Amino acid sequence: MFDKYKPFNLKFIQKASPNEGDAFDFAYIYKFFTDSTDNVQRLKYILRVEVFEDVFAIKFYAARDRKLTNKYNRILKVHNYKSIIKLFYTCATLVQVLHNMYPSISFAINGAESREIANDKIEDMESNQRFRIYRNVALKLFGFELFEHFQCEEVSSYILINRSSCNDVDEKFDYIKRMFIERGFEV
Repeated sequence: MFDKYKPFNLKFIQKASPNEGDAFDFAYIYKFFTDSTDNVQRLKYILRVEVFEDVFAIKFYAARDRKLTNKYNRILKVHNYKSIIKLFYTCATLVQVLHNMYPSISFAINGAESREIANDKIEDMESNQRFRIYRNVALKLFGFELFEHFQCEEVSSYILINRSSCNDVDEKFDYIKRMFIERGFEV
C-alpha cells in the first residue's frame, strides 16, 4: 500500500513546554506541506507529538485552522486519495524517527470524530473513520515485532506498546489508560 508513496518532507520546528492546564510533559512540533491539488494550493500542516512520560501522542491539523477549537476534527475536502495516504504516512514515519531517539517509547493516537464544515455534522466517537484508518496504517507499517497493538474502540484510541519497555504489555496498557484518565484524557 505505501510502497508507491513517499511521505511529505517533515521539518522539526521546536520543542514546546506545556501551558497552564495542559496534561502533557512537553511537545515536539513539526510541519510539512502537502502537494497542490485541483482543489487547493499546497497546505501547511502542523504535527504535534505530545509526551506523557514514555508515551508519545501524535496529533496533526491544517495550520490554517490553528486558532479553531475543533482543528483536529475538521474535514477539509481538499485532498485526493493519494494526498490523504501521504498525509497519514508522513505522520506514521515520525514513529521510527522518535523511536531512534527514544528506544523505549510507546505511542498513542486518537481518531478525533470528524466534523463536516458545511453542515456541522459530527461523527460518533466510537470506532470512527480516522481510528479505522490509523489502525490499518499501524498494522501495515509496524507489525507486531516491536509493538503490541491495543485498541480502545469506544473512544477511538490506538496504543502501540513498546515490547522492550516492559515485562508485561497488558500491565503497561492498564498503566497508560490510568495515566491518561488521571491527566484528564479518556483512553
